[in-house]
Amino acid sequence: MTPTDYTTGQIATACWRAAPGELHSVMLSVCMVFRNRAQAGWFDGDLYLNATQWLRENPGEFPDTRDPQFQQLLAKIDAVISGEVPDKTAGAMWFAPKSIEKFSGTITATIGNFIFIR
Repeated sequence: MTPTDYTTGQIATACWRAAPGELHSVMLSVCMVFRNRAQAGWFDGDLYLNATQWLRENPGEFPDTRDPQFQQLLAKIDAVISGEVPDKTAGAMWFAPKSIEKFSGTITATIGNFIFIR
């Protein structure tokens, strides 16, 4: 395992934990939010630090590496991290389940059962 593998694994774990039971496209959209936060300078502009901070604030389970959606996430996450994939969240800085009753900001996208907010 390389340091890059570890970093990517931590980011993927945060994305999976944020959207368990969702399709990998929702998890990748969560990664886009972490990337947007890094680009805005959150946690010294570091994507890894943004994702691991989220993990610290939201402890929980770990993904089953046999899960097909997690495998798809791992297969595609490098393209999101590198910026090759356009931001499907339209610059969102937050995400939440659609069922949330109160939030501040503007919904920029709805993907799966999640809203993305700026």
